[in-house]
Amino acid sequence: MSIKLIYASPEKDADLLHWGGIFTCDPFLAFEIEERRYVVSNSLEIDEMRRHSKFDEILLAQDLTDQEHPKTIDLIRCICAKFPRHDLSLPRNFPAYLILKLQQLDIKFSVVEDKFLPERSIKSPGEIDQIRKACAAISNAFARVCSILEKAKIHNELLYYEDEAVTSELMRMEIARVCFERGAIAKETIVACGRDAAFPHNRGEGPLKANEFIVVDIFPRLIKSGYYGDMTRTFFKGQPSETQIRMYDAVKTVQSRAISQIHAGKNAKEIHENNMKTFTELGYSSSDSTGFFHGTGHGVGLELHENPSIGERDHHLQSGEVVTVEPGLYYPEIGGVRIEDVVVVTENGAELLSNFSYEWVV
Repeated sequence: MSIKLIYASPEKDADLLHWGGIFTCDPFLAFEIEERRYVVSNSLEIDEMRRHSKFDEILLAQDLTDQEHPKTIDLIRCICAKFPRHDLSLPRNFPAYLILKLQQLDIKFSVVEDKFLPERSIKSPGEIDQIRKACAAISNAFARVCSILEKAKIHNELLYYEDEAVTSELMRMEIARVCFERGAIAKETIVACGRDAAFPHNRGEGPLKANEFIVVDIFPRLIKSGYYGDMTRTFFKGQPSETQIRMYDAVKTVQSRAISQIHAGKNAKEIHENNMKTFTELGYSSSDSTGFFHGTGHGVGLELHENPSIGERDHHLQSGEVVTVEPGLYYPEIGGVRIEDVVVVTENGAELLSNFSYEWVV
């Protein structure tokens, strides 16, 4: 039997947030033994822990030791003494200085190199509702983006809204405001136009142009619960060429087919390989940096990117897993197109947690 032990801040550690369901700025110790979860709180936060956390038992340092000002390593040693014949099991991001202290004290431990809490992959109905809520905030932000683009005027190939140039920076500010009004923080939002859109993680900068693809990827985190949403839409202001129409239609076709393949038991790798094959059949070649060269999707929850993935690794999807489906095509001479939604895997298919129009020409 092992003691699963975490020392971190839940703001930065999704496993700890999953255990406790409560945000604090400062790091603290928490551990699980025989499916019972404990936290070692400080006196300033113990009332909040008692009222709002999900821990089974809330301890103070004095519950473990008579030392007046114990250090973290002293508390860990006391935990090991309280539960003898149990080795420590630590996550791979456990602080290195504490690892060294454990070695000096000859305390036995192992580091889990893969998923420390594999149960996080299967989302509860409550977690699914939180992800749906985050996606709803994104839909509201997309509505604002569409409103600005629809009302924008074209002058010398640039877009102007209320006599102000429409830029990536302006759009990010509007998106952040809308998300914040709906209880979410949007950071690092992508609003990439033209050639910038041909590089998937290019955030975009400067004026948005007419007759170019505009990729908008929004992935806010709910302030209260910490759950993420993640959606991408590609917009276009002006008159698209046949080449641009074909490219957008190809991405939408692949995304729709990918979602239709998702169900419990399906190998995610097979879905990704089918997407690659479909793009090739539609006439779109790929290399390391052009065409479709990233995974089809990733897990979403208390982390923006978590298990499972839909890509080159074998993984049989399970009911309750939440994943994105986000194929794209990227060519610097044309631009980029990406369409992304969030779904929960069910026994018989995939349920969309995100909802916004795919109309792209505004």
